[in-house]
Formats: sequence, C-alpha cells, structure tokens
Amino acid sequence: MNVMNAARLEELCLALRRLRTACDDKLVSAIEADVAAYERDPKPQLPPDDVAELLPLMGWLMYEATWAAVRLIRDGYRERGGVTHVEARAHHERILRIAHAAQKLPWPEYAPRALGALRALALAESKEDTRESFDRARFAHQEARRRHTDHLTYHRKPTSPQLDSIELHLDEILLQLDLAETGTACRIAERMIDRWAEEFAAGSEDADRPHREKHVQLIFSDLSEGATLGEQALDAAERVKKHNFVDEPTKERLALPTSFVNPGIMTARAVLLMLGLSPEMQRLGYFPLGDDDSWDDSRSKLRARFDAAYEYVERPITNSKGEPQELRDDLKLAVVQIRLAAALLMPGRRLRSSLTFAPCLSHEVLDDAAVEAMSAWLTETIVDGKGQERQRSMFRGFGGALMPNFFDGVEACRVAFGGAPGYRAWRARWFVLDKYADEPGRAERVSAVVGRPVTRSRPI
Repeated sequence: MNVMNAARLEELCLALRRLRTACDDKLVSAIEADVAAYERDPKPQLPPDDVAELLPLMGWLMYEATWAAVRLIRDGYRERGGVTHVEARAHHERILRIAHAAQKLPWPEYAPRALGALRALALAESKEDTRESFDRARFAHQEARRRHTDHLTYHRKPTSPQLDSIELHLDEILLQLDLAETGTACRIAERMIDRWAEEFAAGSEDADRPHREKHVQLIFSDLSEGATLGEQALDAAERVKKHNFVDEPTKERLALPTSFVNPGIMTARAVLLMLGLSPEMQRLGYFPLGDDDSWDDSRSKLRARFDAAYEYVERPITNSKGEPQELRDDLKLAVVQIRLAAALLMPGRRLRSSLTFAPCLSHEVLDDAAVEAMSAWLTETIVDGKGQERQRSMFRGFGGALMPNFFDGVEACRVAFGGAPGYRAWRARWFVLDKYADEPGRAERVSAVVGRPVTRSRPI
C-alpha cells in the first residue's frame, strides 16, 4: 500500500496548524489517493492493522487541511468580487474535495476528526453569505451531525485499542460541530435582519408584512435550535475539560484552553437575537417557549440562558503551566459586541467583567453610558496588520438591522425589561457600525425604517 505513513501524516497536521504549509491542490490529491488506497474488497468489519494506524491521522489531516483553507476565505467574498472571489472559490473547491474524501473513508469511526471537513465545508458555504449558500451550509451541518451519531454506535468494544478514547475524541469534534452550527444559525438570522430591503422584501408594504412575519418565525426557530446546540457544545467542553485541555493539538488531543470561549459567545449571540425577536413572536400569537406560561417567563429564561453562556466567556484561560492566555482579537470584538447587544435589549442590567482589554468593559451596569462607550470603542480607528487605517469593527445584526420587525421587537424587549424604547435612535446615531453603510441608497433605506436621518460620520 503506497500511502503517506503515520510520521508523514502527523508532520503535515502540525505544519498546517503552525501555518508552515498550506492546503493546496497537491495535498488534496494526496489525501484523495490515500483514501482510495485504504479500501479493501471484500471489506472486513474491522480495518487491517496498517490501515487502523493511519485512519485517525488521516482524519486529523482532513480536519487541519480544511480548517487552514477556510480561514483564508473572507466573509461575503462574493460581494467583494475580483481576485478575492477567485481565490475563495479555489479554497472552497479544495475543502469540498476533502469533504467528499472524508465521506468515502472506509471505517470512518476510526477517523472522527474527518468530520471537521464537513464542518469546514459548512463554514465555507456560510462565508459566501447568500441564501443559497446558507442552505448548503445547513445540509453540511446536518450530514456531519448524522455521521457523528453513527460513529457513536460503531465498534466501541474495550478489545479495540485504537478506540479506547473514542468518547473523548467524539466529544472534542462534537464541540466543533455544534459550535459551527450555532454560528451558522446566527449568520443566517443576521443576514436576513441586515439585508431585508435589498434581498428579502416582497415589494409593497401589504405584501411584505406577512412575508416578514413568516420569516420572523423561521429565523426564531433556527436560532432556538442554534442556541440549544451551543449549549450542547458547552456541555461537551465540560466533559472534555475533565481530561484537561492541551496547548496545541496532537494526535491524541484536540481541544485548547479557549474551548469554552467561542461556544459561550455564539450561544449568547443566538439567545440575544431570540430575545430581540421574542416580542414579535408574542405579537404574532405563537406560544411561549417550552412549558412557559407567558412570554415574560420565556424572556426571563432566555436572560438566564444568556447569563449562563456569558459566564463561560469570562472564565480565566490558562495554559498547561497555569499561565494566563489573552483572547484573540476577533474574540475580543465579539465580547464587546455581545455586551453591547445585551445593553440594547436589557438596559440597566448589571453584567460584571473581569476582562480588561478595553476601557468600555469597566461599565458593569449596561446603561446609556455603557452603550456609548462600547459603540465608540468598536468604531475607533486602528492600524491593521497591513499598516492600513480602518475602523475597528462593524456590528452585524443589532448594528446593521433593516428588518422593521426586528426594530419593533428590540424596542418592545427593552420595555419588557423596564427600559424605554431607544433602539431606533441608537441605530441612527451609530449608523457607522453598519457593514453596508457605504452602499448607495443604504442610508436612505435605514433612515426610512428608523424615522430619522442617518450619516456615515462617527457621532463623537
């Protein structure tokens, strides 16, 4: 069998993780060839010893290769066009090929990390940021989840030394699968909320009103499932933590010390979007969540779920030596955005933070002063890694909304939590946070919904 040996597979995995090599066509072709070489006819119930040794490492290589490729695809690359679009399509095609190879693996239960290729495919689809690509992302997520469930039923006998820690391996990959699916649910909701007028509206107001109401229910349902999956990811991280996290992925372990942060952020993000839409669900006559007696009960429980998810974000992060680790820059942005969304929905709520990377985090009470401080921090001018000046961040969803029902829901949610309507005023004042603010006609469309003029200028 002429295939990459165990040492070569491990070498490539580590090189990809450390950014010392790239996922190119040559690597993808080698993966496809090896998978074909693993096949046996007739196929025994258990893999031959030489293949059994290689399968877990091939699964890891598929995980690392597709993750390396998906990180090179920029969000909304179709809108950018040109070279960005061509390069993104090439990376996407490599991910798709590896995902297909993962689905052809014989004895796939021996290579649980190969499911990461399906996760990467879903992420690549969602980064295209279109209705069609989101549908494809959903399918990839569902296929990954189905295969994960199947793996749990295969050959889990103690006499199989290669699978002694199968539950741990499957929990580590489940953490990533659930996290990615929660993220997709949030992205779908935010895309619809932000791009309603440009992509989803049904024409006249009489036609658009029932159209919006139908989609409120659909995205609320998606977000509900996404939030539940995010909580399942946190549960998986708790189980993995019993075995300790690792500073860098190895052939034995995958989960890092930051494993609680991203699921906590994504779960909180999904719950906050649900809160923003909950008054509209109530107005439309839908039953409260679960066995709740009222929508006020449901909002209280959603607030508690947010608190539980956010607590994971604030947990100290330490490496194997007990040394503190700082959050990545993208996670820092997400933390401030989550706190800002919470302040817009639940004015005056106290939300303590032990994080100190931004002065605005010192505002424990999420009042108007906190909202202004966080909005200002997100819109400060910074110098990026290429030496170019740019705004620190945009803010999808709450900072880019154009769907009228979302405005109504957020303002009603503010009132339900003891505040006053004010979301439209904030959205107009901080129009600079809108990802699409520079598009022709965007300011006029937003102004029509918020009922006041907006400007691209930073208001302070």
